[in-house]
Amino acid sequence: MRAMRIEPTILTAAMLAAGSAYPACPARAADALPSWRWVRTVAPQHATPGSFGAAVSSSDGRLWIGPSRDLDVGDGPPQVTAVGILAGFGLPGSGDSLAAHPDADRTAGFGLALAASHDACVIGSPHAGCRRRGCDTGQAHLVTPAHDGTWSVDEVACPEPEPASEFGAAVATDGTTIVIGSPRFDGDGTAVDSGAVDVYRLGPAPDRLVTHVARLRPPAPATGARFGSAVAVDGDWIAIGEPGAGPTLPRAGVVHLAHRAPDGAWSHHASLRTPAGAQGWLGASLALADGELLAGAPVARDPASRIAAGAVAHFHLRDGAWTLRRVVHGNDLGAGAGFGQALAIADGWGAVGAPGEDAGAEDAGAAFALELRSGRLRRIEAPTPRAGAGFGAGLAFGTGAASVALGPQRFLAIAGRVDPEVPAIPGMVELYGLRAAAPVLITRRASQAQEPPPPRSRDPRPPSPSPPTRPSRPTAAIPPRPRAPRHPPRSGAR
Repeated sequence: MRAMRIEPTILTAAMLAAGSAYPACPARAADALPSWRWVRTVAPQHATPGSFGAAVSSSDGRLWIGPSRDLDVGDGPPQVTAVGILAGFGLPGSGDSLAAHPDADRTAGFGLALAASHDACVIGSPHAGCRRRGCDTGQAHLVTPAHDGTWSVDEVACPEPEPASEFGAAVATDGTTIVIGSPRFDGDGTAVDSGAVDVYRLGPAPDRLVTHVARLRPPAPATGARFGSAVAVDGDWIAIGEPGAGPTLPRAGVVHLAHRAPDGAWSHHASLRTPAGAQGWLGASLALADGELLAGAPVARDPASRIAAGAVAHFHLRDGAWTLRRVVHGNDLGAGAGFGQALAIADGWGAVGAPGEDAGAEDAGAAFALELRSGRLRRIEAPTPRAGAGFGAGLAFGTGAASVALGPQRFLAIAGRVDPEVPAIPGMVELYGLRAAAPVLITRRASQAQEPPPPRSRDPRPPSPSPPTRPSRPTAAIPPRPRAPRHPPRSGAR
């Protein structure tokens, strides 16, 4: 584990004594905003190649990290790591625990998609099935705490399993609803890779019963549209990405909203078309919380620079309707940066990944913090940029678990891409904490410096006014008067 960085001390008003002659220095606008600062690196306890990959999710003081996968041969560690994170997370948490694939299938892609809420985590395995129904049929599992302190891993059944449909390529949960995407589902075969999404109801603890309630299909199934490539859920709303929708290349993409009626039935509510500046696989990534929706378009072209670095569309819910609030582009990014390939949202903040950014090194990656209220974007630097690291490929907001915080409680976890064929790189996740805005100091210029005021008396009562002084005059010396004894002398006779 890396040593914690010591941040420079911030001067406060109490440090500026009266009479100081510091030159006035106006605060920069960037300093007036909260900022995310690196705190520490989370690394696996055992240096197994590919232990940590790009998929991350967090809930209840626990960070879930999926493994990486060798894309050449389709192999990867069949386990997901759960890391306990304490509030003031510069210190180690409660240690690592592992949730493994029930069949130990290294080709299933176990953990390529993760979604955690409360004490449960949904894990997608989009390439599972070669040993059962057919390659890439896909699987999904629900991981919950077992009575013996380990993890219970139970399969979430697909209602219409189909080879090559990649059930589990995208997963989402808010603790009561589970959403699982099958972006390459064909259906009746008329629209290949048109996609589908399944919705489940998740019962309360400790049983956590899972019940399938709906299968959603795109309003107009189209070949290669891949409805369900990204999913997000929050309460009565489900966001579904269809990044391959559109007649021209690159595909513009569409985001669909499904709504739950009072009787519990889910149905299609609206389709959000690509706004100007966000045309390029819109819906490849999604993040949804508290009536705010972020949709990534990682190959969109910036209208100003004409560079295809990616974009993020920010929608919000007002009076039952979803409307566009803004389109966000990364600052000074090169072509292929993939801005918007990964997203996260929580507590008025958004996080945007650009794992293909070449600043510092080729494909070193970058990440950004987006303040949703103002739309201001702040770049987050990797502690050590490395070529091919893909910093920003995975993002998750979380909260440390403890009653007393030794530092920031809200954290942002940023993961990268790792090739499991490289033995020296088991993978790592960087944690960042939210630092409050720097105080604005008002000081006097040197020409305006004054003498310090006299020290105050410790007596809280106001001082009495001094009597007027008179000119002195000579006086005659007065002899001292003899003192009388306090008691008369005692006599021996009575």
